[in-house]
Amino acid sequence: MKKLNLVHIPKSIAFIAVVAAFLFACNGQKTTESGTQNTTGSETASISAIADGSIVYVNIDSLMQNYQMAVDLGNELAEKTKKLDAELTNKQKKHQSNINDFQNKAQKGLETRAKLAEIEQQLMADQQGLMQLSENYRMQLGEEQGVMQRKVLQAIMDFLKEYNKDKGYQYILANSFGSNVLYANPALDITASVLEGINAKYKAEHPAATPKK
Repeated sequence: MKKLNLVHIPKSIAFIAVVAAFLFACNGQKTTESGTQNTTGSETASISAIADGSIVYVNIDSLMQNYQMAVDLGNELAEKTKKLDAELTNKQKKHQSNINDFQNKAQKGLETRAKLAEIEQQLMADQQGLMQLSENYRMQLGEEQGVMQRKVLQAIMDFLKEYNKDKGYQYILANSFGSNVLYANPALDITASVLEGINAKYKAEHPAATPKK
């Protein structure tokens, strides 16, 4: 019998960062006889938006780390991960104990060959069952993590719609390590303001929420 290799479920949940890209409107461009292109109205508007500060950004890594909703949901998922991991480990230990018992009986001739063959078949079936259970847990937690991330992102986007009613920004980009935004002027960073507002909203809607330590 092979010893069950338990696939441990990760206890730390890594949030997926949102990647934002600039979109350039190219419709309506006309090429002159010399082969050069004229700047369209949409391009001019984009350039003007950058110049007058109507394009800003939030640091999505910082937002995810400090947004209380993300913290609370992450803690819930971590607790569930810990529970499932413990259940799987206990089942593995019980299975290993059964293997040891089988090997002891086989070595000492305490069971007939027919009975030993029956026990061995059952142990093999149990082994397969544990492997399938481990995979099911992994898929379950992966799906729940995806749902959690979408909930957090939707909450952020919903908040930004309300937040921007008074601000009037044309674009609010998400900047993060490795994103398409390779450089952003710190003067355009509104992360602190967004974080303060979105946490205040979440706290008002969830008064029992535990503050981030």
